Amino acid sequence: MREPAMRSTFLTASLGALLLTGCGTSPDTRFYVLSAVQEPARALAGQEREIALGVGPVELPEYLDRPQIVTRRDPNELQLAEFDKWAESLKDGVTQVLAENLATRLPSRKVVTYPWKRSAQVDYQLVVKVTRFEGSGGEAVLSVRWSVSSGDGKTELLVRESRYAEPAAGTDYRATVAAMNRALARFSRDVAEAVRSLGRV
Repeated sequence: MREPAMRSTFLTASLGALLLTGCGTSPDTRFYVLSAVQEPARALAGQEREIALGVGPVELPEYLDRPQIVTRRDPNELQLAEFDKWAESLKDGVTQVLAENLATRLPSRKVVTYPWKRSAQVDYQLVVKVTRFEGSGGEAVLSVRWSVSSGDGKTELLVRESRYAEPAAGTDYRATVAAMNRALARFSRDVAEAVRSLGRV
């Protein structure tokens, strides 16, 4: 009598395990990248000269440079997305997109990223320290300290702190990343204007 009962218990447990496995199927992971502004390159105007710019180093907080997309719930609490991730290093993505944006906004496409070869002579060097770059309360926030130096890096020509907040068009991560793109584009415009001003001096 005990053997059928044991077999019945085993079958019940096995069926339960199969049902739990089926219910526990994880959703597919979604991957995202930042993207450059899609617009034609800016042509030289008036007395402007071509400007060669070196972008970097670009520094991000360690909590941001990870595969998971980070959002901020409140000043002291962060949330890491389980199934929404960056397809590349966020630091590399920010550096590359910033360089591409600047290449279309400066009177030249001579924009290189750090570290560049000695043969790549640059007129100015942009150094960036990102202190915040994440979704927060329905918007994307970018806070950054940045400076522009002479091409050899020996003379600091300007130092600024900037903050950008872009509302997200939805509550999903796709909308958050799109808002982050717009914030980075605004920062790129400000940097390009500052560098152009130096070039006119």
